[in-house]
Amino acid sequence: MFIHPVIVAIAISVFVIVFSLVIYSLRNPLDNSSNIGEFYTSNPDAGPDAELWGRGGSYFSWRSSEPENSQWPELNIFYRTFGDSDNPAIVMIHGWPTSSYDFKALIGELEKDYYIAVIDTPGYGFSDKPKGDYRYSIPDDAQLVDHFIREVLGLSRFTLLTHDKGDSVGFAFLSLYQQAAPPAYKIDHHVILNGGIYLPLAELSAAQKYLTLPGFGRFMTRFILTPDRFTAELAKIYSPALTQEEQLNMSSTFKYQGGTTVFPKTLRYLDDRRELEETWLQTLSRSEIPATLIWGEQDPIAKTEIADFVWENHLRNRKAGAAYWRLPCAGHYPQNDQPRVIAQLVRWSLSDESGTFTEVQNSECIPVLVEET
Repeated sequence: MFIHPVIVAIAISVFVIVFSLVIYSLRNPLDNSSNIGEFYTSNPDAGPDAELWGRGGSYFSWRSSEPENSQWPELNIFYRTFGDSDNPAIVMIHGWPTSSYDFKALIGELEKDYYIAVIDTPGYGFSDKPKGDYRYSIPDDAQLVDHFIREVLGLSRFTLLTHDKGDSVGFAFLSLYQQAAPPAYKIDHHVILNGGIYLPLAELSAAQKYLTLPGFGRFMTRFILTPDRFTAELAKIYSPALTQEEQLNMSSTFKYQGGTTVFPKTLRYLDDRRELEETWLQTLSRSEIPATLIWGEQDPIAKTEIADFVWENHLRNRKAGAAYWRLPCAGHYPQNDQPRVIAQLVRWSLSDESGTFTEVQNSECIPVLVEET
């Protein structure tokens, strides 16, 4: 029987690819650590700063509120607190695909005068990253934040500061807050950093688009978009770009419990946004909590058009006071790019103080107050 040479060549190529992937899997097994100590013992070359961050945290147990997750056991949720608990509290919620580690520099600027709490939502950072049919969702994260504040921290009042996906978690959480009668705590102020909170104006990255392709995302994160490669690409949207040492730290949070392989599932938060973003933005419009919108202008994903839209349609004309700041030299991660500036804006937002940005050396980088109501 004659077999065409092209078919033989294709068969050999497929065999080589499959064999290579098998060898790669054997040489690069997914991390299945149950805790941070175990992870860093088996990964001694992982980022040292992220290790200190992880080892300095604590855990609490959380059972998902999603009916689809009813058969899953409780998850271990990572969190950290900083500063004196008698000081005014700030709760910070991270975005996709990073973690509470995003706020490390900002916390360093604020912890002397504030009590700060951060959390890794399921699938991120050093929290558990369930795989299989586990459903990740923004409404579930909002329920988690409510539990964290009431049952773990026991806060009676605080400021909410959110970024990226955390903005949407914050909006969903705000909806819970508005529905409570009466609420178990008081939100004093709402600080919103860059995020694609109005998807029609968002510019998704190439990685985000590929990861949402059915059946391709998990293969991509296992064999193509490895933690180190993904981090190298993500580093480019920081302003300035992350150093090699900073990339090493971030990559280790992705490696923990094979975190990149759940990216396609955690990225489904975009589906929640598409379905509920208008409801959440109306929640923001109704909110009686003073708000500060802070936006890095160099953001290639959540461009300033989003901030302009949200300000004009959901913040500018409401009863509660609001302010809109733009940072000309910051990108998608303003809390990393200009932590001192963000800290100063937070301080001004939470007090009657104001001043000048003396630490900004380049006059072109001085933040611009677009409007205040």
